[in-house]
Amino acid sequence: MVPMAMLARYDYGPVTLAVPSGHAFEMLFGFILALIAGYLLGPMFRWRVVLLIFFWLLARIAGLFTETSELALIGNAVFAFLLAQNLLPKLWVAKKWRNRMLVPLLGLICAMAIAIAVVDQFDLYVLQRYLLRESVQLFALLMLFMGGRMLAPAVAGEFYRQGKVLEARVQPNIEAALIVTIAGAFLCTPIALSVSGILLILSGLLAGIRLFRWQLWHCMARPDLICLGVGYGWLAFGLILLGWVKLNGDEYYFVTAIHALTVGALGTLAANVMIRVSLLHVKQYPSHMGQIVTITTFMTIAAILRITADISIYRELWLTIAAAAWGISFSMTLLIILKCLSKKRSTASGGKQNPQIID
Repeated sequence: MVPMAMLARYDYGPVTLAVPSGHAFEMLFGFILALIAGYLLGPMFRWRVVLLIFFWLLARIAGLFTETSELALIGNAVFAFLLAQNLLPKLWVAKKWRNRMLVPLLGLICAMAIAIAVVDQFDLYVLQRYLLRESVQLFALLMLFMGGRMLAPAVAGEFYRQGKVLEARVQPNIEAALIVTIAGAFLCTPIALSVSGILLILSGLLAGIRLFRWQLWHCMARPDLICLGVGYGWLAFGLILLGWVKLNGDEYYFVTAIHALTVGALGTLAANVMIRVSLLHVKQYPSHMGQIVTITTFMTIAAILRITADISIYRELWLTIAAAAWGISFSMTLLIILKCLSKKRSTASGGKQNPQIID
């Protein structure tokens, strides 16, 4: 979608992606919502998986053409509904309120997907843009929660292997504060934009403190953990930047701040998580995957260039290179995933395991 969106800017791609709201919707509620489904749903009956994929693909393909916008609405709405229906009951069994927070959060994200798709049919551009922008905070909170739950035990395990003890793991007090501040920022936006900005800055500082307390400098032999830390660092920086823009009411740089979260944080964390999960499925260790550093480097370049493009006289050039870097990063990620799938099929059919196949 990113390369096609760049082509659309020069009339060589789908016109729907040339509109900022179209590009934003595909990245947030096409790309990220599929990531959420893949990561959180767990094992399911095959027919349910096929149903989810069908409506997701219907929405993606139909969304590329203005003539099929009604089909895109149906695909997006049904996919979001099915995701909520299959996912939320599983998460409600959690006992702690911080874990149960995922239910209203993911429910609201799915509801936003449907609402924005409906609003698009009535050409309510201002409302659509508002909903798209504010939904980024919901995804940021989800990344803070899931990223912390992944990094903390992984870093603690590395400390244990080194004969050390990591005292600050999940850090429940900071996690609770992050939930409260970002939820407050989301609710305060329509009534007190400056308060929302202050709360976002506070949440970014809290995320930075949480990351610092994981002491990742002791894990330099684990590039996979360092790269996850880079993504979490982008998350902290992006929240501070978005809060600063809101606090100052600077409309022009709002999109710039959002891309620190979507390209820097989301892009880095998404690529690393997909690789990590794929490798573990075939009993490979992410710490042995040197390409993770290259992938994270390209994503970092994409984020930096996308942010600086808005303050540069070479905006179009930086945007093009940023899109190319994003594409390279996820192309490498795709190759690793395909190798993992090939290895899994080979193992399932009785072939010999080759621990070097992924390397």
